[in-house]
Amino acid sequence: MQQSNDFTPVTRLGLTVIVVLYLAHALPLYFFNVALPAILRSQGVDLRWIGMLALLYIPWAFKFIWAPLVDRHYLHALGRRRTWLWLTQAALVAGLVALAMSGLEHGLLLFVLIGLWISTFAATQDIAIDGYTVESLASEDHRLGSMAQSMGVALGSLFGGAGVLWLYQATGWQTALLALALMTALPMLAVTRVEERHSPSAERPSFIHTLRRPEMRWALLLILLYRAVEAPAMAMLTPLLVDQQWSLAQIGVLMSVAGASLGLLAAVLTAKALKTQAAEGLLIRAGWWRSGIYLLLAALLASGLAATSTAWLGLVVLAILALRYMAMTSLYALFMRLCSRQQAGTDFTVLVCFELLVFFIGGSLSGFLAKGLGYETYYLLLGGLSVLSVLVCKPLIKKLSSGFAS
Repeated sequence: MQQSNDFTPVTRLGLTVIVVLYLAHALPLYFFNVALPAILRSQGVDLRWIGMLALLYIPWAFKFIWAPLVDRHYLHALGRRRTWLWLTQAALVAGLVALAMSGLEHGLLLFVLIGLWISTFAATQDIAIDGYTVESLASEDHRLGSMAQSMGVALGSLFGGAGVLWLYQATGWQTALLALALMTALPMLAVTRVEERHSPSAERPSFIHTLRRPEMRWALLLILLYRAVEAPAMAMLTPLLVDQQWSLAQIGVLMSVAGASLGLLAAVLTAKALKTQAAEGLLIRAGWWRSGIYLLLAALLASGLAATSTAWLGLVVLAILALRYMAMTSLYALFMRLCSRQQAGTDFTVLVCFELLVFFIGGSLSGFLAKGLGYETYYLLLGGLSVLSVLVCKPLIKKLSSGFAS
């Protein structure tokens, strides 16, 4: 990737804008990911249907198809990134208002269609945000951009997850969703502070250009081998807590308040570590710790300690969330290093789409596996697969590192 010489060090305002932009699209994302599964499970919905909620994120897995259009087409009066940020933010707010007014009582089909609308525009917005982050930062500041991304996601989990769960219990569905729509609208103020930086290219942006680069293909293989284990583990955490007799309020505090706070800390500490350590090495370290935590969770469930000691179960869940943010910050810093500034939105989107495709397939199958195996065997299996994943990824990491060195 070519590095421009006219980049100035990133400012606190610049990083704050990136955090707020990622917060905007993470709010509805974590409503579907954290709040909705807990709400449905508390109403007795089958685990298999809850696992299938992951299919609402299909647009995230296939947004690479229209990512080149986001890089190519825009209103010059607004700018390359601001055009899509304004459009998608307005569409997200409209979708959340529609979901608030309809809800599940109007039928599953309408609910799914509105959910897909929200998911599609959030995914499209993410293309513009990722492209802006890569384009606006010098290479040495990409670790800070990845940190800002993780912080925005953590805050989205806090407000879109715990906040909506609390509002749902206190006021009901409609008020909670309208409040989420308002929270999603407020970050639009950050769009006015977006500073466009675009490097023209002789070639039209295309995901074919992305796939022609060998380091990108190695990165896709790394995603498959590393992330396939995390998806089913994360998807069953909230249903597990419900089945362990945790209340929705307790789940919200654990997953989205304590979890998000710990995630913010993990993102900051990882960004600091990335100043002296390679992202690839931190990924491997997080993978080993992840394996141990999954096996510990299986042991807690098998021994019955998870049911009798909420503190132990809560600590293990928090450790899983912290490691997720560590891995995410490291992985996205690696992605930013790989992206071309000429089609940053497209390059980053191809990598993230494949990651999400792996994640969502694993999530959609998780309910069937957990129901068939039981939680104890399920997390024991995932712990073993995580160990295998790290062993297989180590030589691949070396391959990527040598590619950067050359």
